[in-house]
Amino acid sequence: MPGSSAAKSASPGSFSARWSLFSGLAAPLSAAGGVYLAIHELADAFIAFRIFAFAVPLGLIGLVLGWIGLLRARGERNLRAKRMSFAGSILSVITLSAIVGLALPSAGFPIINDITTDTDDPPQFLECAQLEANRGRDMSYPPSFAQLQRSGYPTLGGRTLPVAPEQAVDRARAALDSLPGTEVVDVDFTAGRLEAISVSSVFRFVDDVVVRVRPDGSGSRIDMRSKSRVGKGDLGANAARIESFMLALR
Repeated sequence: MPGSSAAKSASPGSFSARWSLFSGLAAPLSAAGGVYLAIHELADAFIAFRIFAFAVPLGLIGLVLGWIGLLRARGERNLRAKRMSFAGSILSVITLSAIVGLALPSAGFPIINDITTDTDDPPQFLECAQLEANRGRDMSYPPSFAQLQRSGYPTLGGRTLPVAPEQAVDRARAALDSLPGTEVVDVDFTAGRLEAISVSSVFRFVDDVVVRVRPDGSGSRIDMRSKSRVGKGDLGANAARIESFMLALR
């Protein structure tokens, strides 16, 4: 018993230091592992993203325990624990900084996952609604998203082209084909509707896309809608896709 007490008093901060280092090492491995699983399609996109996101609590734990370990091992009380705590803290800070840096540009976006250029009369999905992955899902645009979208993306809108609807459909097809990870699944010249699926480059998230072409005077009005299949928010991905499409439209 005396020996045990002496051992504990001789190694202050060791427990916190060990777990700080463990968490500090596990955090970047979790982030990298989630990305690897997603890129190589070894896990569902949402599961891979959760593994990636688990790096945040791991990093926070590693940072807090590292501070505790450094405090308890201050001075010359336990140099080994100080080194482990410092290493765990540094690894945690690097991981957290990288994730925050990736997430920061999208921090101000509203938590919605269905974006359209026409919130009063959004384009409707027909072909995408029949896909196996969407069967049983409500593919309608949530009315509650309209105000949030207008506040979050005030400049997002459709375009008018000085060409007939048939020509506008062709141009819309070309613009969709130019978007990374996007595959057109249906083109209806009569209805003026194009539908596509778009897969994100890293986590392989799948979004459904519909483009509507209507006559507008001597030209054509083009509106678009992009809807995520999973998650409550999209980190601005759907709006960015619509903006890229509108820029590519010639």
